Amino acid sequence: MKILALSGSLRAASINSAVLRTVRLLAPVSMEVYLFARLGDLPLYNPDLENAPPAAAQLLRNEVASADALLIASPEYAHGVTGTIKNALDWLVGFEGFVNKPVVVLNATPRAHHADAALRETLTTMSANLIEAASITLPLPSANVTEENLLALPEISALLNGVLAQIQREVMNPYLDSSHYIDSQHPLIVAKAAKLAEGCADEEEIAKRCFEFVRDQIKHSWDYRLNPLTCKASEVLIHGTGYCYAKSHLLAALLRANGIPAGLCYQRLTIDGDQPSFCLHGLNAVYLQQYGWYRIDARGNKRGVNAEFCPPLEKLAFPIVNPLEQDLPGIRAEPLPAVVKALTENQTVEQVYDNLPDVDPQNTVAAPGGIMS
Repeated sequence: MKILALSGSLRAASINSAVLRTVRLLAPVSMEVYLFARLGDLPLYNPDLENAPPAAAQLLRNEVASADALLIASPEYAHGVTGTIKNALDWLVGFEGFVNKPVVVLNATPRAHHADAALRETLTTMSANLIEAASITLPLPSANVTEENLLALPEISALLNGVLAQIQREVMNPYLDSSHYIDSQHPLIVAKAAKLAEGCADEEEIAKRCFEFVRDQIKHSWDYRLNPLTCKASEVLIHGTGYCYAKSHLLAALLRANGIPAGLCYQRLTIDGDQPSFCLHGLNAVYLQQYGWYRIDARGNKRGVNAEFCPPLEKLAFPIVNPLEQDLPGIRAEPLPAVVKALTENQTVEQVYDNLPDVDPQNTVAAPGGIMS
């Protein structure tokens, strides 16, 4: 998980920057807190450059798009937000990658309530997902503290660890939700997930059991020429068959039913050798506390395909070996529309094979998060 930290102060001894560096030091191995150090390089926002932003602004947008959440700490100047942070946000106002982005605001000075309120109002207006439970005011002992001082204060460390836990919870919620196609609260899914978890020592063992069940016990529709065509996770479990996409829906549902965050990933592969045309291949990513996001591929092994669960090493069914092929960026909480269309508008597995889903990678918006974003 990547958290992008923005300090509204350019001062070298800024207490706000010290707070953000402290959060970075407290973050677990599975969370990367990246302090963006180039806000001072941003030119003043100019709407004429909106579609061709200068390099520093484009870099900021790229980092925002690839982050799972933003963490902002900014001082108050004359009862208002600093020009530094307001200018940075101006460059993000029209940026699609900012919309619904989880954002936390840390107030390092209890007296700075004017700027704190103004910053929250701006972020809400910009359609940020403000995580209120994590947006706190810190009871700091003075205005001249370093990260070493802050780490030595148990109360501050506890508060900042709580902030990290709230961010993780908010970011992971979409990857734990039950939905129409990943119906993890379906009674049969819940029962199977519980059965697979019996006797497991930890989440890693549960994830491995779920993976091996879907890989080995659910038949790949085309390998076995099995109908009916399935899409929803519960359908895959009931009929014991599915294309790689449908199998990934079931694996995500089983993991989520066990309280383990899981998402969907896609590869764009050539159908025949090293030449076009292309099709999508569906697989999963599971969030393990020890490793972070880890990709797994339960499409089903056969001759020439040997996918395994061996974190942190990835062992997928189809490694990218062709320059025309690629991993689509991001980890998705829900299936791509092209995949749903292929599995719901065709009637048989044969029809799907004749109309395998594909996307234009240039027009595919990257999903948030983790290992590929």
